[in-house]
Amino acid sequence: MKLSKFHIILKLVCSLLVVSPAFSQSAADYLEKADFLLANNRYNEALDMLDQAINASPNDGSIYFKKANTYLAVTKFGDAIQTLEACVKADPGFFRAYEMLGDLYSQRKQPIKAVEFYDLAYQKDGAIEQKYLYKLKILDILDQANRHRFSKKHIDDVRKLNLTESFDLDYYESMYWNEMGHPEKAEELMANIIGDIEPLSGNERYYYQYVWALFEQAKYAEAKEWMDKITTSEAESMFMIFQEDYYFNLAQTYFTVMDYEKSQHMIDVTLGINSSYIEAFDLQKQLAAIRTDKTKVIAAQDRALMAEKDVKKRSAKLLDLATLNYQAMDYATAYIHMEEFQKALPQNERNINVIFMKTMCEKNLSEIGVATEKLKKVIHNPTINPPTKAKYNFAIALVYKEIGDYKTSESFLKAAYGGSFKNAVRYEFADIQKLKDIKELEALNK
Repeated sequence: MKLSKFHIILKLVCSLLVVSPAFSQSAADYLEKADFLLANNRYNEALDMLDQAINASPNDGSIYFKKANTYLAVTKFGDAIQTLEACVKADPGFFRAYEMLGDLYSQRKQPIKAVEFYDLAYQKDGAIEQKYLYKLKILDILDQANRHRFSKKHIDDVRKLNLTESFDLDYYESMYWNEMGHPEKAEELMANIIGDIEPLSGNERYYYQYVWALFEQAKYAEAKEWMDKITTSEAESMFMIFQEDYYFNLAQTYFTVMDYEKSQHMIDVTLGINSSYIEAFDLQKQLAAIRTDKTKVIAAQDRALMAEKDVKKRSAKLLDLATLNYQAMDYATAYIHMEEFQKALPQNERNINVIFMKTMCEKNLSEIGVATEKLKKVIHNPTINPPTKAKYNFAIALVYKEIGDYKTSESFLKAAYGGSFKNAVRYEFADIQKLKDIKELEALNK
């Protein structure tokens, strides 16, 4: 039946009457319903209402924030993070969302993201006291994540707020200077506050920073005085790296892998801490013999090599000459003589000690060569005992560290961990972290 014009108009009016209440609802209406549902623990329905509220008012950060908190109530942390990130995109000034993102990423052990969002909260929030708290959270996260070298900007931001100085701020800055190799600045900061800090459990970290600053300036006796002031079990564990036994173990380890310069440095520290350390003197004598001027001896050995006609004797002289050149730090010449040694006789090619020494030459020449690759294969030989395997893994790690391949270096360090190499592996891990941090800081400052 054909509808009259009147009936068509009447039908349109009726349909509008049915639909118009939904369109007329505001974000406030949906929020009111969401609050009722939340009060009755009806979270899924509340989320639907909050979505409707967001559709009605897409730039209102407070609605996203409520939705994120609803997700947290039902332990949907990933959804909460996505909602908060949508919040700050829609309402960039909503600083509470930045703070909560910092909290959530901190809980998820993602320090870089946590710092990023706390710093944004600092920038958006106008309250001085809150700014201070955001920066303290950042400094605490960097401390826990062992990223102290990235703390200076945040320390400076706190100082600009001109609030009451705190022990913690001086502590964080002293840690920064210690990590960056300026112990004199760390000492100056800690000297102002250390006398007011009781040597009790929980305060070990303050003493540690002060001792570290003194130790790095070779003020060993003074460092020991402060170590003796706090005698908790945690302090004893923390101060282990300031003991003569620790450095002597490092000296022995680096001597074992023919890194004589580093071994000498560790001996110097050992004797600085304890000038009567007998074993250190014995190793010092060996290092002194290695470090004597080899010019005349090498010249004489060169002449003897030229005159030698017997293949086996010539082979032995090549190895002696390579060792002398290595000790004289002429690594390129040492490498050449070892290659000549390997070519002299078929059995010489399988001399593992020569492969190892060539690897250390490659380390000192800052290059990866055939020796390092061969030593990587030797490690898998079942006849190699664990201490020797650790030595070879450690040597390979040093090569990769030298060329800047820190990831590969760390994988070989892990394989070397244990026994007499334990302390040296930890020491190298810490040094690699420093190199990575400095590289990252340089990239950030470009």
